Amino acid sequence: MLALAVVGCDASSASPGPSTSLVPLDFSPLPSVALPSVVPTKTPPGPTILPSWPVGWDLSFCTAFGDLTVDHQLVIDIERAIADNSPGDAQGLTSQLVQTSSITTSELTKLKDWAPAATVQASLLSLIGLDSQVGAAYQSYFKDSVKSALKQARQLRNQVSKQVGPINTQLGQLSALGLSCTGQGLKLETF
Repeated sequence: MLALAVVGCDASSASPGPSTSLVPLDFSPLPSVALPSVVPTKTPPGPTILPSWPVGWDLSFCTAFGDLTVDHQLVIDIERAIADNSPGDAQGLTSQLVQTSSITTSELTKLKDWAPAATVQASLLSLIGLDSQVGAAYQSYFKDSVKSALKQARQLRNQVSKQVGPINTQLGQLSALGLSCTGQGLKLETF
């Protein structure tokens, strides 16, 4: 029994060493090599999160803007009809302007508040107010043939013309926020 105990004691109780099938690794240090210089680059900005408008605001705005575009075109076309010596056409266009400008005013007034569009909404309301005054002045001219009414209409029309550029800039800012109206660009005709 003693022989067995001696033989058992000679057996190694430690885990066996690495097998020879392992790949030998070289742990000697590598020769020094200059590392390429790393220049930090600016990380491109992530996708811009656009502000979202209230539900249905875009549809209401596009409806009002479509009507405003018609009103604006009428202001331009009335004077063209007068220049073409077509007083009947000019009177018809004036009547249409007076009728539609009140509808457009109502549509613009009823738009829900949306902070990014507050300035353009106020500008469009100002513009449609001028369009209404233009219509009333032309109507007075055609009814009473008073030259001062024609002069007033043309002065108001010039004020409309001066507002178009800044309004187009504001409309461009809305376009940059993702707003678009099917079938029409967000831009008024200049004259």
